[in-house]
Amino acid sequence: MFGGRKIQYKFRTYRSDAAPFFFFIDIFPLDLKIFDTPHAIALANHIKNNPVMPLPMRVDRVFNGESSILIRPNSPITFPLNESILGIINPVPFLQIGIENLLFFAEIRSQQRLFRSLKKEKVKEWWENTRYLYGNLHQVEEDFSAFLNAYLYTIIKAKINEDDITKAAIEYCEIINNICKERMITNKILVEIKDTQERVKLYREKTAKRRKRLSVVEKVEYHPELIDIEVFNFSDNGFPKQMDFKNSNLKNYGSIVAKYIPLLLYDDLQECMLQNLALLEKNEVALLNPSLLLENNVVLLLGSEKAESSDLHKYFWLSDLNEVNIEGILTSITQSINPKSDTRI
Repeated sequence: MFGGRKIQYKFRTYRSDAAPFFFFIDIFPLDLKIFDTPHAIALANHIKNNPVMPLPMRVDRVFNGESSILIRPNSPITFPLNESILGIINPVPFLQIGIENLLFFAEIRSQQRLFRSLKKEKVKEWWENTRYLYGNLHQVEEDFSAFLNAYLYTIIKAKINEDDITKAAIEYCEIINNICKERMITNKILVEIKDTQERVKLYREKTAKRRKRLSVVEKVEYHPELIDIEVFNFSDNGFPKQMDFKNSNLKNYGSIVAKYIPLLLYDDLQECMLQNLALLEKNEVALLNPSLLLENNVVLLLGSEKAESSDLHKYFWLSDLNEVNIEGILTSITQSINPKSDTRI
């Protein structure tokens, strides 16, 4: 009536966007100086030492209760730390604390942008819509597996063998930076739809002309490409057997084709690693202690002999993840905002 701005009740999203995301392990605590309200500071304090960060931060889908695609390694993440110890990323505890970060950030961002809090029903709807989905992203899965392996190979290995953690952190960030850099330089990503495979570009290069004073300056611009992704929904019959994934034998399952922008995954993660390397060079911020992940069974240490005889399929990522406790995270959010309250979101 008075021409005011329309009230926004939810985040704007696009139906064709598959919204894939994953979690990486950061090395520095959350910078609390970037939060400026009591609400945000209280929430950030709770997760400041949680190193498992969402990439990208799909708080929009969480708040709206809409599905997203959780990118998962297609095999257990293991690495020999020395002659007698094998390191393993434990999927459910890893995802539990990763989703904790995502939900806490969703509460912070929804208050900042929409002046609204998360609704328990919407968060649970998001998780139920997400945990049964699988995106056919084998090449991206391999890269994210390499990121997690790099953490075992560098930081956890240094911790167990009592080596220099800072040196290991530098190596860790450089490994991830190089993987992202190589992927973007080659400008190719594998797309697999049903029985077809095709390598497509991550971005288009375009030379733009800009007038600067009395001359015309040419500048190369990079435009991210929307890439197809085959999406499977296993909510009706449950996740297929592990061998079906290993043999790419999913052609008997129904699927749809959606879109995503893979360049954003690599570009965002590379930016984070470059920032970490700059902080490591300044040596002004203390590193997160990897003991947190060991104490919370996110990273498991097994004797090599035991590992050889144990069933590593227990650490397989491709399941319905029904053990993830969303209710517990929502309770933690409420208690962080109002420690005296027993009311849940």
